[in-house]
Amino acid sequence: MATDSVLSLLLHDELITEILLKLPVKSLSKFMCVSKSWLQLISSPDFVKNHIKLTANDKRYIHHRLIFRKTNDDFKFCPLLPLFTKQQLIEELFHIKRSSLSTHIVGSVNGLICVVHGKKEAYIWNPTITKSKELPKFTCNLCSGYIRYGFGYDESRDDYKVVFINYPYNHSSSSDMTTVVNICSLRTNSWTTLHDQLQGIFLLNQYGRFVNGKLYWTSSTRNNHYKVCNITSFDLADGTWGSLELPSCGKDDFDINLGVVGSDLSLLYTCRRGAATSDVWIMKHSRVNVSWTKLFTIKYHQNIKTHRCFAPVFTFSIHFRHGEILLLLHSAIIIYDGSTRQLKHTSDVTQCEEIYVESLVNPLTISDQGRRNQESPQSS
Repeated sequence: MATDSVLSLLLHDELITEILLKLPVKSLSKFMCVSKSWLQLISSPDFVKNHIKLTANDKRYIHHRLIFRKTNDDFKFCPLLPLFTKQQLIEELFHIKRSSLSTHIVGSVNGLICVVHGKKEAYIWNPTITKSKELPKFTCNLCSGYIRYGFGYDESRDDYKVVFINYPYNHSSSSDMTTVVNICSLRTNSWTTLHDQLQGIFLLNQYGRFVNGKLYWTSSTRNNHYKVCNITSFDLADGTWGSLELPSCGKDDFDINLGVVGSDLSLLYTCRRGAATSDVWIMKHSRVNVSWTKLFTIKYHQNIKTHRCFAPVFTFSIHFRHGEILLLLHSAIIIYDGSTRQLKHTSDVTQCEEIYVESLVNPLTISDQGRRNQESPQSS
């Protein structure tokens, strides 16, 4: 009889967990106050990981948010879903007091956003639960040179890592190109500095795109030369660099942008003259090799200022919903009919920053040495 009671209790807990996993983060935050057992359940690492998997893979996009800038440089956000239906549901996300230092978003993983202020202040921030952690200050000089950034997740260590790559201004050829690679682990709350990791390679897109454990950049062989020659990757788990060849499209005079389509690394091949169309290529992995596949061609509206979108330092993303295609560029959001590839509507923005998914991941509880009461970056 006691065994039946225990089994009944376990089944009851399983049902509660299953129901809670389907709820949005804001509801779960309120339910944490119901009881100590619910608090322990909802804040447990297993629950948080299972919840982010469900929300991130939900193709209804009800948990996804877009961050962008308006003309006054304030950050704004809107739910991703209304963009498909041409609704204008815009809400202010947070305001940053402007100064001589620049504030920008490096990337987003599992609901966490990497925000950089100037060149030495970096935060890991979850806007949904309003928790953030300031990373340790740099001990080396990053002020004199080009900087490339990356933010991703090392699943093998359950760790989030920020990568800053510095190119000194006074190196212009591949023979004397030097780099300083700085890697910060959120779990250990410390930076690791590596020298000359990218001999003869100049990363083009300012922010690396994170796909399946690796950060990716288009790359050139000369400092400050923006002709894409290859794709360079950085594995966050083992700290190794790799390279991928570009797909063979039979066209030489093209601009190339790196991006993500769904969960696949992607390239946007765009004709430099006129920029009326772009070919979308995606990278597929098999057991023996990596191959590129042309997905489709998209056409641009004549009013879209394509020269603002297709510099190789900018990236893009494409999302699908109910037969529609959402193309997110640096300064435009474009919706197409998926079957006809016809333009449905566009939304102009000053600067698209990032799409993130609502999550319960708390940056303060990941760090082994983290302080518990960090201020949010909106107060900086």
